[in-house]
Amino acid sequence: MYTFCPNCSALYRLTVNQLGKAAGQARCGECRQVYSAIDYLFDDLEVAREVLAMQRQPGADKQPLANEAADSSEPATDTGAQAAAIPVHPARPLPDSWQQRAFSLSDIGSGVAIGFLLLVLGLQWVFFNRAELAADERWRPTLERGCSILNCKMPLRADLSRIDIISRDVRKHPTIKEVLLVNVAFKNTAEFTQSYPVLEVSFTDQSGEAMAMRRFKPAEYLGESTDRAAGMSAGSPVEVLLEIVDPGEKGTSFQFAFL
Repeated sequence: MYTFCPNCSALYRLTVNQLGKAAGQARCGECRQVYSAIDYLFDDLEVAREVLAMQRQPGADKQPLANEAADSSEPATDTGAQAAAIPVHPARPLPDSWQQRAFSLSDIGSGVAIGFLLLVLGLQWVFFNRAELAADERWRPTLERGCSILNCKMPLRADLSRIDIISRDVRKHPTIKEVLLVNVAFKNTAEFTQSYPVLEVSFTDQSGEAMAMRRFKPAEYLGESTDRAAGMSAGSPVEVLLEIVDPGEKGTSFQFAFL
């Protein structure tokens, strides 16, 4: 025998024993509606589906249906717990039936947990990409507002194109053989304080082929009295004096770069 829920139109298969134990009642597994299964009882699955299709039509009367199959059912003498109706596959509720189902505490808890995990994932991505985001003018204002709330420290901006070399000079060391003195001065022309760059010094021969190259981190070319974490303030010059190995007579020209 077959029945369907008059509330959400979910279709189920029932046995006479189940119907008797539940005193003719059934609880829908989709919308949890309790209804009289006897009023919507059919022996033939195709007939049940045809009636169900008519019930789904707009303006259809959803009053309990007369059913010639009800006379063949055993008397409902057992008033015990309601039987669990077995859904007929494929059991397809109406397109709008899900809208009638109330959200449970489990549904709300799952939604909150998923939202929290997505928030944690987003914060991890921001943390591991904070340096790149801080250098992006589109993201930095948002990060600064967030840090003002969380009391965190933003990394300094970095714009290598706004660092200009004021003067540079390379000459032989006056007292040490095969050593060169490199004197270079540069300044931050940006309107904001930015971090100290890595300084690269390279030598090439007459054909332009690289002969030697050395990169100096801020800790290597700045004095101990300089606060590297404070960065280069706008317009303030930085003077650097380095001692490097002489690449020899083939190193006819030198270049400076910031990384």
